[in-house]
Amino acid sequence: MYQKTRFLFASLTVLCFTGLSLYAQTSAPALNYHDARNFPVINQYHQEPNFNRLPASYKATVRPAVWALSMNSAGIAIRFRSNATNITARWKVMHNANMAHMTATGVKGLDLYALVNNQWQFVNSGIPEGSFNFQRTLLQDGDPGWREYLLFLPLYDGVDSLSIGIENGAEITAPQQLPLSDKQPIVYYGSSIIQGGCASRPGMAITNILTRRLQRPVINLGFSGNGMFESAVGAAICETKPALLIIDCNPNTAVELIHERAVKLVQQLRACHPTVPVLLVENYLYTGGNFHKAGKDADLQKRAELRKAFDDLIKAGVKNLHYQSGDGLIGDDLEGTIDSVHPTDIGMERFATKIQPMLQRLLKAKS
Repeated sequence: MYQKTRFLFASLTVLCFTGLSLYAQTSAPALNYHDARNFPVINQYHQEPNFNRLPASYKATVRPAVWALSMNSAGIAIRFRSNATNITARWKVMHNANMAHMTATGVKGLDLYALVNNQWQFVNSGIPEGSFNFQRTLLQDGDPGWREYLLFLPLYDGVDSLSIGIENGAEITAPQQLPLSDKQPIVYYGSSIIQGGCASRPGMAITNILTRRLQRPVINLGFSGNGMFESAVGAAICETKPALLIIDCNPNTAVELIHERAVKLVQQLRACHPTVPVLLVENYLYTGGNFHKAGKDADLQKRAELRKAFDDLIKAGVKNLHYQSGDGLIGDDLEGTIDSVHPTDIGMERFATKIQPMLQRLLKAKS
């Protein structure tokens, strides 16, 4: 009886999956593919025909590690409008990167959002299966009608090419509604935490959450392990046209360098952006520090050095400079990270929620 039951279950399983496979093969519509570069690219400050975060001229001026990380497409997104009921993405990454503590979808996948009642609503993820070349259906047999879309790119890999497929007879155009395209950007310079490590999918990176909530571009200049208050990155920031500048480099910077570098970077940015608000963000305390006194002391020393830099700049007469405490940025229950350092999705959500009121206040004051 057991053998017969097991055989029947196996047969039904094969039939079910075979049926689904046959259905997918017979019902999949013919698709027309469109190069994503034909549509507005959000959260990228330069106009070069790639998905890099820094323009090519910076290869010779920033450190090699920063340049390599700048080719990761963290924070960059494609904005389009379509009446398609079936949307597929086809993309090729540069490195086929893998990370032990971060999902493949976060590292090299995509996230599609749709604008619903003026809010961005998650549709689906492009999960990267295979290597380098990926194809994923993001919307299948969806409700008909025109929608505005936002497609977030990988956080820890570069994108060599990206095309969007829609069924025959459907149309895809540039967006018609203004959100994300009618406002000056926030420029956020930071560490791996800002680049997106370790979000489970691109849409959950802090800067991408803020992009959706604030309906404003947020240029992600988070460089994993390499956000160090550097003047070479400051030169790139000077090329932007920001509404707000955020500096969050404490996690990657040695204690003895924080004061000097923070002061110099703020002075550099104030010279090129005299009236733009600048926000210094304090590091949060790594959760492992609750069980390691030396680690916690080091985190507190970093905070003290940044606060001293802030105070000295204020005393020197620097205007429109602001400070965000690191307390509570990822919550207080020690559940906000994957490795005591990098936020999980819940940590990312908490960070964005904690810092959002400050950003809204500064943006409102500027306007």
